[in-house]
Amino acid sequence: MNSRIQIITCEGVNQGFRAQIGTWVNEVLAKAQPLSDIRVTIWATTEELKSFYQRERQELGIIAGEETDFLATHEAWRGYPRIHICQERLRGIPDVVIQGAIHHETAHALHHCSPEYYTFLFSKNLQDKARSIGFDLATLQQCVYLLSVAIKDGDVVQWLAEIELSAGQLSLLQYLIADVEEERQVWEMVCDSPVLNRLVSAALLKTLIPIETLVLAGIELAQVLKDQWNEAYGWLSEDERKLLSQLARDILRIVGETFQERLEKASLRLITDAFP
Repeated sequence: MNSRIQIITCEGVNQGFRAQIGTWVNEVLAKAQPLSDIRVTIWATTEELKSFYQRERQELGIIAGEETDFLATHEAWRGYPRIHICQERLRGIPDVVIQGAIHHETAHALHHCSPEYYTFLFSKNLQDKARSIGFDLATLQQCVYLLSVAIKDGDVVQWLAEIELSAGQLSLLQYLIADVEEERQVWEMVCDSPVLNRLVSAALLKTLIPIETLVLAGIELAQVLKDQWNEAYGWLSEDERKLLSQLARDILRIVGETFQERLEKASLRLITDAFP
């Protein structure tokens, strides 16, 4: 069975925008192995998308971040892959960046299409190690969620590079690191906290792990992008940037196991070893 897409558009969505989204999704599906159907919902407004996620989280008991902050999103909370795109959210974003985001989310839908990737286990060992440096369970849950996003992003960027669709990922990542002022302000507030600096570090890995993935894959211009990351995050000390880069590469080396096992090992690496 070939992968098929079902595109659902809400009232107020431009039909030209809908057609372009379909084209970009199919650019990925044309190079994919057969899989189940993918549902793509295009929302007209951010408020509509926000309301949807609130309803789903309440009904299904999902613990997750604020999904509407992303250019596009994916999930498989109900056992099948769904992609969510907001027309209002993407207004003014360059087409090449949107294309990269759609490629990215379509790859997630193909590779992370079961609830395993959206529900997280917290072993006694992980909880004990986290508690020893001051984590409460809620903060640990948020940290693990952020790491899960970064690890899954690394997986799909690796696959997109393998099928020669890395150009959109370079454009998307370059866009994401163009304005990091908010992250700088947050880091300055939390850098002296053993717990909160690890939490923010997990968030920073969302762009760094995919960048390191492209560098390790030998993608042309990936090192230029890594240099741009170093410049964008120049407010981190050189040692902090080196530690984050090493952490990203260490996490990428955790392979050949289930997603949950990889996620737990990555969480332990961040919590226990990554920082002095």
